[in-house]
Amino acid sequence: MKPAFSTIACPEWALEDVAEFAGRTGYQGVELRTFGHASTELACDPCKTGPSKIRDLFEDAGVAPLCLASSIRYDKPVWPPIVGHMISDTERPVRQTKSLVEVAAQCEVEAVRVFAFELAPGEKREKGIKRVLGRLEMALSTCRNTGVKLILENAGSFPLGEDIGEIIERAGSPLLYAAYNPAVAQASGEDPIEGARLLGARLWSVKLSDYRQGAPVTLGEGDLGAERVVTELAQMGFPGWLVYEWPRLWLRELDEPTDILTNACEKMYRWIGAATPSPAGVRTT
Repeated sequence: MKPAFSTIACPEWALEDVAEFAGRTGYQGVELRTFGHASTELACDPCKTGPSKIRDLFEDAGVAPLCLASSIRYDKPVWPPIVGHMISDTERPVRQTKSLVEVAAQCEVEAVRVFAFELAPGEKREKGIKRVLGRLEMALSTCRNTGVKLILENAGSFPLGEDIGEIIERAGSPLLYAAYNPAVAQASGEDPIEGARLLGARLWSVKLSDYRQGAPVTLGEGDLGAERVVTELAQMGFPGWLVYEWPRLWLRELDEPTDILTNACEKMYRWIGAATPSPAGVRTT
């Protein structure tokens, strides 16, 4: 497994500071949160920086810019039901996806994170899934021949690994993988380890955060059981990304990120190491 962090932890940092910090503290990757080309929320939004500069910054730091994490969602209902197909901009999320896929390809970033998100009030699940799938399949077509994949994260009406696993299976694309958030899944009654197992080879990243009574706390000090999640993923041989999220972008009163992120990185490596079997004949101390 490869420890990384999301830039929602450090909205005031410049991209140079993000890359330097990640390399200095031992992180192998960074998930770059983005709000697109008109972004004002993040000093380190990758859409505000030239692709060649992003490539150079992270290459020099020895860190992977692993993902552009967007807010793109494919759930907006068509209204009115018939005329709405003619007057509504139903393909807007597809165009947004195409734009970010192009940025990711230029920056040599492997993936773009997206959401299915919400069913309409009173809507049958199958109808909502078909609407999401129709747009998601068009969005996936924008990834062809780019080297970029889409990563679908569990949230909203699709909080479980089982939920996004169903969408991924039905989409049937080799370019679609899962970003699994155990805290979201656990809040909806799913055992995070079972959710990870269900996603299998389609599991690309696991989003780690910790909460106590609904409030964010340092990794390992909350109700999630983060150590168990990391330990069992290591024992399963999960080869993907562990992405730590400290939600300071949304809650500016939270502690500054430097010590929080450093502590999280140390814990992730310690938990991974403790759970990973040593080669035969090699003693560990």
